[in-house]
Amino acid sequence: MYIFVSFSFDCTTVFMVNKDEYNLTVNFIYSHCLFCAGIDSLLASDWARLEELASLLEPFAAQTDILQRDAQALSSIIPALLDLECHLQQHAAPKTLTSAMLRDLRHRFGSVMLPTAEDFNPLPAAACLLDPSLARVLMAPDQAAVLHAAKSYIMQECDNGGGGTSSSSASSVPSDGDQPASSSALSRFRFLSSKMKAQERVVSSAVHSPHAAATQLARYLTEAADAESAVDPLDFWAARRSMYSTISPLAEDLLAAPASQAFVERIFSLCGLLSAGRRNRMDKSLQMRAFLKLNKHIC
Repeated sequence: MYIFVSFSFDCTTVFMVNKDEYNLTVNFIYSHCLFCAGIDSLLASDWARLEELASLLEPFAAQTDILQRDAQALSSIIPALLDLECHLQQHAAPKTLTSAMLRDLRHRFGSVMLPTAEDFNPLPAAACLLDPSLARVLMAPDQAAVLHAAKSYIMQECDNGGGGTSSSSASSVPSDGDQPASSSALSRFRFLSSKMKAQERVVSSAVHSPHAAATQLARYLTEAADAESAVDPLDFWAARRSMYSTISPLAEDLLAAPASQAFVERIFSLCGLLSAGRRNRMDKSLQMRAFLKLNKHIC
């Protein structure tokens, strides 16, 4: 039985399956074992092994279902992978099996968990660090390399102006055409107004300087270390835009990104079904029908 199970794990797609695929996999293994053995039932020891296999695979299906939801942000990817690593390290299955799965898991997702990988992408790590409810995951001693990569990416984006595209950041420094009415009264004082404008430019550049970004990031990490796990990340940054004016736009951009494209792809598939064949002449809008179909569980 374990020979077949070990062979099935050579396919890396087994490591991230949803609930339906998980149930099909377990049922297929059960049917295959009975067919090969030429028997119509299993011994108690065989059932125990099958239950052990099911308990080994179930967390992978659960995490996949969670990450495929539209409410899960990019920041959830690394904690989910680390949770699966802990599951494999603590499971009672034979070490030869769990060790092989653990190696394959790290190899497959090395692009987001191993900073030394050639195809490493720091976006999930940066999103996790800028999520106050999950930032402590990267502050663990064994995640020092990923933490350093996330901090380097955040600093680089702030240096390149990647965090200054938010409307909240842009509105903090009004343009010449949006100056308040009181500034027009100072226009007749040429030298004084020019001095004040120069001071405003210096203050604005200092706020968005790399030194300011490093200071704000260090202050945020201190606050995130003591933050409650139930805090809403977007509300956290919205309430602190003035305090973290350099890094908050980048944080809001990363936390708005979904963890998976699966939900968006489901919407495209649903819209294709709703607009195909005889349904393309319905009076109700496609947007309304898709909304009702996706939210039927609350009706």
